[in-house]
Amino acid sequence: MNSAIEKAGGKIDKIYYCTSINNKNFDRKPNPGMALRAKAAFHEVDLSKSIMVGNNISDMLFGRAAGMYTVFVTTTLPEVKLPHPYIDLVFNNLNEFVDNLP
Repeated sequence: MNSAIEKAGGKIDKIYYCTSINNKNFDRKPNPGMALRAKAAFHEVDLSKSIMVGNNISDMLFGRAAGMYTVFVTTTLPEVKLPHPYIDLVFNNLNEFVDNLP
């Protein structure tokens, strides 16, 4: 993944993930632990100007808990009722989201 992104001109500074299956673990979505660890490591990150893109309601809850704007892609849960209190914007897939970036 990293090499494909670098080949396209992008860069990933760090990847955060949680291996715990305990829902109370602060790093397990929808808890905001991973976002807060990223903020601590990269002080220039402003979570209020960040976007959480995901295909699950737990992704949207994570984004909200971290103070981010949320974008839902309906690839795995097309039946989610909209409008939804945790979703700011909806796209059918990730390509559609990317095509609509300014």
